[in-house]
Amino acid sequence: MFSKLVCRVLFGMAPFALLPLGACSNDSKVAGGTEAESTIAVQVKFADGTPAAHARIRILPGAFMSDGLDTTGWSETDESGYASFEKEPGLYTVEARQVKDSKAVGAVMDLQAGTSNNSGTLNLGELTTIKGYVATGQGPSVIRIPGLERFVVPDSSGYYVIDSLPAGDFSVVIESRSNRGSVTVQASSGATVPEVSLGAPRGFAVENFESFSGRSATGSILGDGWWYTLDADGKNLMPLWDETLTRAYSGSAGCASGGCARTTGRLGFLLGVYKTDYELPSLDSLMFSARGSGKLQVSFAYGDADSVESGFTYELELSKVWQGYSIAVADMKPYGMAKSKVVVSRIDFNVGKGDTLFLDDVYLGGIDKTSLDSVATPHQKEVSVYSKDWAAHDALLAEVQGYAKGVRGGAGPIDSTGDAKNIGEICIVTTTDDYVIVEDTTEVGDSLEVTTNAVIAPGSLRECAYKDTATWILFEKSGTYNLQSPLRIANNKTIDGRGRDIRIAGMGILTNESSNLIFENLTFTEPSITVQDTSSRRALSIHNLTSYVWIDHCTFESYPLVQMDIKRGSHNVTVSWSRFENAQSGILFGLEPELYVDSTQTFTLHHNYFANMSNSGVLSRFGSIHAYNNFFLDVDYAGVECTDSARCYIENNIFNIETPVVVYRQFTEEDGVWTPVSSTEGFPKMLDNWFSVGGDELNGDAKGYKPDYKYDMDFADADLAWRIKESSGPR
Repeated sequence: MFSKLVCRVLFGMAPFALLPLGACSNDSKVAGGTEAESTIAVQVKFADGTPAAHARIRILPGAFMSDGLDTTGWSETDESGYASFEKEPGLYTVEARQVKDSKAVGAVMDLQAGTSNNSGTLNLGELTTIKGYVATGQGPSVIRIPGLERFVVPDSSGYYVIDSLPAGDFSVVIESRSNRGSVTVQASSGATVPEVSLGAPRGFAVENFESFSGRSATGSILGDGWWYTLDADGKNLMPLWDETLTRAYSGSAGCASGGCARTTGRLGFLLGVYKTDYELPSLDSLMFSARGSGKLQVSFAYGDADSVESGFTYELELSKVWQGYSIAVADMKPYGMAKSKVVVSRIDFNVGKGDTLFLDDVYLGGIDKTSLDSVATPHQKEVSVYSKDWAAHDALLAEVQGYAKGVRGGAGPIDSTGDAKNIGEICIVTTTDDYVIVEDTTEVGDSLEVTTNAVIAPGSLRECAYKDTATWILFEKSGTYNLQSPLRIANNKTIDGRGRDIRIAGMGILTNESSNLIFENLTFTEPSITVQDTSSRRALSIHNLTSYVWIDHCTFESYPLVQMDIKRGSHNVTVSWSRFENAQSGILFGLEPELYVDSTQTFTLHHNYFANMSNSGVLSRFGSIHAYNNFFLDVDYAGVECTDSARCYIENNIFNIETPVVVYRQFTEEDGVWTPVSSTEGFPKMLDNWFSVGGDELNGDAKGYKPDYKYDMDFADADLAWRIKESSGPR
C-alpha cells in the first residue's frame, strides 16, 4: 500500500533538503507496511544491505531551522534497524548516523506524514562536508540547512564548513544576523560554495565596528556623534575619544565577523552634537546584531542623563548566539516626559550587572543622510573677531585668571589696581616674511661684487615684537609666520591672533628677563629642528626671571620633546584654554636640581587639553603649580609629574589615563625591584578629580601650599571634558 517515496520534490513543493535517490528507497516492507498515515516509519541499513541496529536517528520538521542553542536529541533503531515516529501531518526530514569499520556513516531523507509517502529505507554512506565563504564586512551571519540540526557561524574571514553530510544535494541558507536578509544556494556535499554576498541593509548605517574610531556615522553629519560608556565609578558618561578606550570596548574577540563592541554595562552613542535633541519624525526603527547574557534595555534618550531624562525604551532577552534585532519605535515604551514625537539625543544599550553584551551592525530605520542634513545645526564653536578697538583688548584682559592676573601686555605695564589706562600702540603685521636679503651698495670691491645682508622684514612679526614700547600686535592676514631664528620678545607685548588663523613655525619664541606678555589665539607648529635631542627647540620658552605671562587659546603641536617650558626663576605664569598635542611632553615647569633650583616660581594651568603625548602632560620640578579643570586624554606616562620638591595643587581635572600623577622623578633598580629616589619626591594635594579609566587621589597636602587668589572652577565631568575638547585652542 506504500506509494513512491519522495526524495526530491513533494507535490510540486520546493525541497527543504534535497537527497540523492541512492540514500533512500520506497521499500514496502519497512515496518511491516501496517502503520497509520500519521506514522513515519523507516529502516536504516548499511551500504551492504545489512540492518543498522542501534543506529542514531533523528526526525525534524522539513522547515526546521536550528537556533544553535537547543539541540534535538537522537533516538535509536531496534535490532533490525527499524524506527517509527508518531507525527502530525506534514513534511519531515529523517537523519540517521552509525559507525561502520571505525568510520561514521549517515543518511538523510524526506518523508510526508499523513500521506502514503510516510516510510522508507535509509542507506548509510560516507559523510562529507560543504564549504564556502560569506563576503566579509557584512556583519554576523549563520549557515543552516532546513530540516537538519546544522548551525554554523563563519569565521572572521567569512569561511564556513558544514560537516557530517551524506552524498547528495542540499539547500544551504546563508542568513544575515545584521539586517541584510538571507540567500539560499543549492550545493552538493563535498562542494565548495563560491563567495556569497548578502543583500544591502535597510536604514542608515551607524557603525559596523570593523575599524572602530569611537565616532558614529551620524556624527560625521551632525557633529560629535561619539560612542560612550560609563566611567570607572559607573556614574559619568565617558566618551570613547581615544584608541585606548575604543580597544577596551571593541575588537574581534567573541565576534562573528570582523569586529564588534562589547560591554558589561552601558554603551551608547550620541546621535549628533552633545546635549542636542533632534526631532526625527521618519525614524521608525533601530536594527542591530547582538548576543550575550541577561536582559538588554535599548533606549532612544534625550535630555540630561539623570532624573529629567526622557525617551523611548525596549527590553529584550539576549541569546547566547548572534541574533538580528529590529525594534520598531511604535513598540517602544515612552518614559520621562516623552510624548508621541520621536526626539533623540543619544541611543543607549544597557545590560544589568554581571551580564555581557556583544554588539554589531547598528542601523537606524526610516532615515537617511538627507533627513539628517535637515536637522543639522550650524557649528556653535566660539569664533573670535579681529578688532583694532582697545575695548577688545580690555575684554581679553577681563578673562585672565591665576598667577598672571594683573598682566596687561600691549596695553601697558602690569597693573595690580585695575585702574591703569591704555598707553600702548598697535602694530599690525603685514607680511609673513621674517628676514629679507638686501644689497649693501656702500662698499663695492674691485670685482664689483655687492655685499648682501639679512635684515628684519618691514611689517614683520619680528619688527613688531622688537619695539621698545608697549605694543598690541595684530595680524593683517592669516598665514604661517616662519621664524628663521629664535624670536626674543621684549616687554609689554600682546601677540593677538584673534579673527585670524596664525601659525608660528620655525625656531620658536624666547623670553629673557621679560615681563607683561600675552600670547593669544596662536598655533605653534612645524618646528625647524625635529630631532629629539638637546638641540630641539621649544615653541615657547619662558625663562630667566620672566614674569607675568599669559598664554591663552593657543595650540602647540608637533614639537618633538617639550612644547613649552617655564624655568630659571620665571613666575606668575598662566596657561589657559590651550591644546598640547603630538609630542613627548607638553610643559616643562622648572629644571632638575643639578641645573637650577628655584622654589619661588609659580604657575597656573587651567582648562587645557593634552593628547597624544608619549611621555607626560606636565613636568614639574620645584616651585608651586596650581592645575585645575584640565583634560588629560591620551598621555602615555603621567598627566602631571610632581617631583623634586614641587608643590602641586591638583583639583577638578579629568584624567583619561591610567597614571594621573607621579611624585618621583628617579628610581633605582636592584634585583628587579625598583625603588624611588627620595630626593626626587614631589608633594601634591589632589581634590575632586575625575578618573575616567583608573587612578585615584594621592594622599598629601602639598606642604601646606594652596593658591591665594580667586578663580572660577568647573565640576569635573563629561560636560567639562566636552567643553575643553571643543573650545580649547584658537577660537
